[in-house]
Amino acid sequence: MSITSSLSDLFHSFLSILRNILSTFYHAIETVFATASSLISSLADLMRGFLGFILSNIVIIGFLVAAFVGYSAYQQNLGRNKKGQLKTS
Repeated sequence: MSITSSLSDLFHSFLSILRNILSTFYHAIETVFATASSLISSLADLMRGFLGFILSNIVIIGFLVAAFVGYSAYQQNLGRNKKGQLKTS
């Protein structure tokens, strides 16, 4: 075995190590982007389902909000006398 073939083998070994490191780095970046894409897709599906639920139950939600606003108005205006104290009778 000559010195040139030994140096050539050493050089090819370093190239192989560098190629493996770059390949590992590439696969790690690819995994991060795939995970981010999956997360965004899942969040979009979640929001679509949530909006569908809200829109399908808009009458019930509107009734609950109106009842809460009405009850709050009653508590602030009709349930108290002019001095701000609760009515006793």
